[in-house]
Amino acid sequence: MDYIKFPKSYEQTKKSLSELMSRKQVMEHFGIGKTTLHRWTNVEGKLKSFPIGGRKFFKLDDVENMIESYYSESNN
Repeated sequence: MDYIKFPKSYEQTKKSLSELMSRKQVMEHFGIGKTTLHRWTNVEGKLKSFPIGGRKFFKLDDVENMIESYYSESNN
């Protein structure tokens, strides 16, 4: 899976920036459609998106945290 990469100038900063995933990448990762992704982000608030240049992106860390939190809830 290809992730969105920041320019080299960002890589040289001291802050650790999370890799970003596009809407398409998130949908493919979970095997879901646009409607489900819209519901998760806008209705249920399960996943936060970030608009950049008219497109929505998701932090890889947020996607992984969502998986962990819902996996742990289903095992209890």
